[in-house]
Amino acid sequence: MESLFNRFFGRWPAGGEQGGALERFWDVDVEDTDKEVVVRAEAPGFEPQDFDIHVSGNTLTIQAEHKQEAEEKQEGSRFWQRRWNRLQRSIPLPAAVDAAKASAHYRNGVLELRLPRTEEAQRRRIEVKT
Repeated sequence: MESLFNRFFGRWPAGGEQGGALERFWDVDVEDTDKEVVVRAEAPGFEPQDFDIHVSGNTLTIQAEHKQEAEEKQEGSRFWQRRWNRLQRSIPLPAAVDAAKASAHYRNGVLELRLPRTEEAQRRRIEVKT
């Protein structure tokens, strides 16, 4: 149910995000483990250098922008084709993370971020004694 809720409401711009016809919002998967938070986002058509990723407090912001221009010539006419693709998403993180130790990989159109939890935010089991 939580996944369904997140898929429906996750497409709305978060505070500070701009919404517009040229911007798209995309789904992300967030996996919260004992030692790290793993975020996966489908973002086909981009290059690794197109991404701008920031962690501020407990919010992860992912932006990707790709501009492409091409000239087409046709029997005495000249056409310019411009394509602009921009994705933006702010995601509240479930735990405090160490951004200095974070890693990001982009393969086959999927961006994967691994954000290690801070030592204080790592889950620990508390044993109940009798």
